[in-house]
Amino acid sequence: MDNESGLDDTDLSILRLLRENARMSYLEMSRRTGIADATIQHRLKRMIKKGLVKLTVRVDPVASGYGVMAVILVQTDTEKHDEAKNSLASLPEVTEVYSVLGEYDLMIKVWAKSLDELNRTINDKIRGVDGVEDLAEMVMVERVKEEGPPM
Repeated sequence: MDNESGLDDTDLSILRLLRENARMSYLEMSRRTGIADATIQHRLKRMIKKGLVKLTVRVDPVASGYGVMAVILVQTDTEKHDEAKNSLASLPEVTEVYSVLGEYDLMIKVWAKSLDELNRTINDKIRGVDGVEDLAEMVMVERVKEEGPPM
């Protein structure tokens, strides 16, 4: 095994191919790696069972009408941090919530169909959450790279 997660080079090869195309057949993966398709199937089932791999659908935000994304840093009232965190996580426009260290307490990712909609979401929903004290907003203008951990 090459790393702490217990993944070896064969597992990593399979994961790289799935990241490229999650619908790739075992036969095509076998052809491209030289690893038997039965081995690929067994390895992938094992990684899923161990919780190392979760199969999901990733929707293209622009194609689905959500062309505006912002990352927002949030300062919270210390006494109401957990309440604010959970309230923000329950908003449908908020797709990611992280607790962070530093000047701010949370980092959230927000999607909108337009800048006007983003502005309304920030002012009417996010700023209205009990415990939210201050925000720093960054509107993303170009997605250069977005993927999971390195393989």
